[in-house]
Amino acid sequence: MVISAPSGGGKTTIREKLLKRDKRFRFSVTCTTRPMRPGEVDGKDYYFVTLKEFRRLRSGGKLLEWASVHGNMYGTPVKSVMTLLKKGLIPVMTIDVKGARSVKKIFPETVTVFLLPPGLKTLVGRLRKRREPAANIRVRLETAKKEIKEASFFDYLVINDRLSEAVGDIRDIADIECMKISRKQAEIQRFGLELLKFRL
Repeated sequence: MVISAPSGGGKTTIREKLLKRDKRFRFSVTCTTRPMRPGEVDGKDYYFVTLKEFRRLRSGGKLLEWASVHGNMYGTPVKSVMTLLKKGLIPVMTIDVKGARSVKKIFPETVTVFLLPPGLKTLVGRLRKRREPAANIRVRLETAKKEIKEASFFDYLVINDRLSEAVGDIRDIADIECMKISRKQAEIQRFGLELLKFRL
């Protein structure tokens, strides 16, 4: 599952709540060249790498997707996603719109969710709470304008007004997606084989 949102949309907070409430989900840790923020842990929040290391991963085909965001590089290691999929878990990625497109291209079965705050006032308020300089807020709002134009690419839209409801909406999306016939082929085949062997 890929969750995208403009800066201040709440995707990181939603992801953390989702991971605590539903054991099916696991965070697919991404790597970044941006500096570590207070309280962040390398290998848990991100893999913090140098630009040289990032380029080596990218050129070696080790990244599922990558993007330059606000002057920093971000990417999802293929290995971190594949490890979770093999365990039957749902990898959760909180990445930008470009990254969501890249992942969907490689894994068409990916479920994409676009997250929006209830209004622009809320978005600006969240950015100000981070104590972002005015210049940074302007850049992020310009980026948000471009990202919102891409919303129709996504499978689902969730409005992050009340946190618990937004998390519940994403869990509901996962429940619905898990019941799709395309994801139940193993069960269908098993039942079909039982029918072939059955004798009254």
